[in-house]
Amino acid sequence: MRNDENRLKRPKNLEELAVLFRETHGCLRILAGGAYVPSRLGSSDLFVDIQDLGADRVEKSGDILRIGAAASLQQILEADTGLEELRTPLELEAGANARSSLSLLNFLRSADQRSPFLTALLALAPELELAPSGRFVSLERFPRSQPENEREFPLWMSFRIPDDFAWEFIARTPKDRPIISLAAARKKDSALRIACGGDEHPPRVISQSAKAEALFALVRHAYEASGDAWASAEYRQEMSQVLLSRCLQRLESNALKKEEL
Repeated sequence: MRNDENRLKRPKNLEELAVLFRETHGCLRILAGGAYVPSRLGSSDLFVDIQDLGADRVEKSGDILRIGAAASLQQILEADTGLEELRTPLELEAGANARSSLSLLNFLRSADQRSPFLTALLALAPELELAPSGRFVSLERFPRSQPENEREFPLWMSFRIPDDFAWEFIARTPKDRPIISLAAARKKDSALRIACGGDEHPPRVISQSAKAEALFALVRHAYEASGDAWASAEYRQEMSQVLLSRCLQRLESNALKKEEL
């Protein structure tokens, strides 16, 4: 059995990380700050602390936003992302203390189906850069359950900042988690990407340049089987139309304001 000191590794760069992954045959556990709750621990598990890899930043370069795995939710909230409406789902996700300690990586591991921030992110079509493989995968396709043996993990999340973004939700009180939430991102080519969340199913994504009538029908359909202890499917279907209308109105209003400038 290894002693505790030998079970903790802190690679200084990606090269050291790759060597560590290649030469370790036991189970690996990635440490990135906050809410680390492994499903099971083995006596020979090796812990990898990624704090020296420089992935504790939120970077904006042109219209690309890049967020490191070790960046906290509070850092994302306070960063100059160009997405003011992203603040609301972040504030609903967790209180200030939890946001300050919870890293992006551990949020991605632990986010439940009703997560407001996850719904908002999915509308932005983020791509995850996995380490040490260097391969890319969309957030939609990334398995959010924590694996028993972490042979790769998201080191960076990046997305192109949309031309505009709107977020709407309904909750029992303004500070409660939403029972239905909708995020809408309008790309530079005017195509829309809608994420429908707030129920016990994973958020559904609609990427569409269809006319508004078709979009309303698609969003209604997304909530067809959404009934749970918090709200009926019929209620969510009706409210989805209200929230989508609000999002589209705000996007249109913002577009007109930009034209006037």
